[in-house]
Amino acid sequence: MKFSVQRDSFIRLLSRAQGIVEKKSTVTVLSHILLETIPDGRVKLTCTDYDVVLLDYCPATVEREGKVVLSGKALFDIVKVLPSVDITVQKEAVERVEISTTNSHFNLSGFDPDDFPRIEKADSEAGFSLPVNALRRMLAKTSFCMSQEEVRMNLNGIFFDIEKDSEDNVTFSCVATDGHRLAKASQIFAGLDIPFESKGTIIHRKGIQELRKLLDSEVTDVHVGFGAGEVVFRVGSAALFVREIDDDYPDYQAVIPSEFTRQFVVDVPELLDGMKRVSPLVDPNVLTVKMEVRPENLILSAANAQLGRCETTLFADYEGEPFVVGFNQRYLLDCVSSVDSPQVAVRMTEPGSPCLVIPSNPEEGTQYVLMPIDEA
Repeated sequence: MKFSVQRDSFIRLLSRAQGIVEKKSTVTVLSHILLETIPDGRVKLTCTDYDVVLLDYCPATVEREGKVVLSGKALFDIVKVLPSVDITVQKEAVERVEISTTNSHFNLSGFDPDDFPRIEKADSEAGFSLPVNALRRMLAKTSFCMSQEEVRMNLNGIFFDIEKDSEDNVTFSCVATDGHRLAKASQIFAGLDIPFESKGTIIHRKGIQELRKLLDSEVTDVHVGFGAGEVVFRVGSAALFVREIDDDYPDYQAVIPSEFTRQFVVDVPELLDGMKRVSPLVDPNVLTVKMEVRPENLILSAANAQLGRCETTLFADYEGEPFVVGFNQRYLLDCVSSVDSPQVAVRMTEPGSPCLVIPSNPEEGTQYVLMPIDEA
């Protein structure tokens, strides 16, 4: 096996594998990548941790066909420090590979390709295409609400909720919750051709993380396909296969409040600035920020038993009886920071009831549900 590849194309290929190769896996080969030449003048990269599979390609000049399995991190670290020149990869023996440029030479030990997991994937599957910007936006506005606890696996990812109406308009929603807060981002696509009337599937955390990295550098549409127990994302030269979480997602619609007796509206930049001003005295053990809401005023405050107390006053569009409510500082900051609109509306029934935070621009298509902190 021998091929030459441009360094910048090669590093882009290798960088996409870094989050998938298992550096601490007990199965050593999972920290490796499979490189194989393709007759049409490309090199194919394959890597997996069994939950996620990445297939990607880059152009190459192939002198001898073949395949090799190398440490994903070691190869990436080598190519990363090389200048923007052509790199030659040559297999000298079953488990020995030379990486070279005009004035640099490296020898790497590898695995026998026969020991790499056998991965066979179809070239296409039933699905639909979305603008990459739309999917990237919805993931950014919901992924921070994914649960990090392994106990409830059905919350350890993002739920894709896809519905087609009688006029063939498709509502695509991304939903995430950790049991304390919930985020939903939706967009309606007119005339989107999908091979079903409705579908709901849970994409686990690792798959979402790798998908977001993949979408960051792409500008074309992304094809979302559905195989046997997995969801496939095809964009540019890459295909990402992500195992579905085989579980039911909670009835999230029942969690989103629909009736309110209180609402106030506040400017997003002003609220973020106010949160920064009180953050030095937020108690790290409870992370509570209190909101005292009065007509035309919102008083943010924080207290720390060892350090003291602080408050700052903001303008808020509110008419009604004053009330006090408390929120987890990080949860509130996460949702407000993700809003693109100039203002947010905060709606609730009672200070202890679930609170709905929505952007002032309805076209943003996002909703956040926060549970107040009881001691507020």
